[in-house]
Amino acid sequence: MAARRVLRLKLCHLLNKASGNVGINSAVRRQITSSSQEWNRFGSNHRFKALLAGGCGVTLATAGFLTFRMFSGDAKARPVRFSEIESGKILKEEYPKLSVTLYQYQNCPFCGKVRAFLDYYGIDYSIVEVSPIWKKEISFSAYKKVPLVIANNKQINDSSVIISALRSVLLGQDSVEQILIYYPEIKMQKADGKEEMEFANKYFIMHKGSIDKESTEREKEERKWRKWVDNTFVHTLSPNIYRTPAEAMQAFEYFTKQSNFSTFEKYNLPSDVRFAMYEEAEKWVRALGRRKFMGGSAPNLADLAVYGVLSGLEGLDTFQDLMANTSLKPWYYRVKEAVQTHAGARDM
Repeated sequence: MAARRVLRLKLCHLLNKASGNVGINSAVRRQITSSSQEWNRFGSNHRFKALLAGGCGVTLATAGFLTFRMFSGDAKARPVRFSEIESGKILKEEYPKLSVTLYQYQNCPFCGKVRAFLDYYGIDYSIVEVSPIWKKEISFSAYKKVPLVIANNKQINDSSVIISALRSVLLGQDSVEQILIYYPEIKMQKADGKEEMEFANKYFIMHKGSIDKESTEREKEERKWRKWVDNTFVHTLSPNIYRTPAEAMQAFEYFTKQSNFSTFEKYNLPSDVRFAMYEEAEKWVRALGRRKFMGGSAPNLADLAVYGVLSGLEGLDTFQDLMANTSLKPWYYRVKEAVQTHAGARDM
């Protein structure tokens, strides 16, 4: 119990530091207590404890994509259910306004994910194309990867954190600054001994209150496939783009016109990289089953992630072959239509 109180004090210090001199004392402040009743809300597996330790600056030896639900002291706070979003009960006027600038490479698949999210939800944003060599456009940032965004004057790094944080802002009516507290940077030690920065909870949407069982299961599935996009699917694309000299030249000419695309390692892919890409695409299609989208009647964040990493490749043979040799095409163009018509804005 004493350790919990110390942990609570550390978290409160972190919250107050992140929110300025005033602290987070508004009605939407997250309440983390040391009582057993409140603690049990986060489950008995103590994943939340590990998250708090990471958020207070403890280096974790293993990746910490951990989850927790946030509870508000505001009596009006309530869970947001998928049924409410789909039926349009949540009105756009209820959401905070966002001013977003995206720093990107046009054909970077991770940047494509962010654009797909912003376009789908009809969020206005401006684009700054970053020079891949000098990166002078992001000279203000210690973080030197793209995408990064400036949202309401707050910098957000990492494509998945950007999407999760902004979705949380839209659902919870909290400021970007408040939400970013729940995606702390964590130093990770790789197998070769080198340190790298990771972000806790990068695939999790932050809710003010508890959410129902159906929504919990749907978000769990959504997280699974968002991770798959980042850790598996995207790494099958680059080896295909540069598979042959002809394809490499085509990609060079196409991306020179569009922007630049950073290459990726092959990551222990089979020698037949086309087959590996097709196989992963079919895995996604099988998971969809008879649904129009992974999100059911409308795309969810996993749909937008898969679409986003592919959308920058439409001018290449790799993309055409993928559409011709897998069952992905009908789903892809359904998502494309939803993104281009800003269908998610209707849910807001």
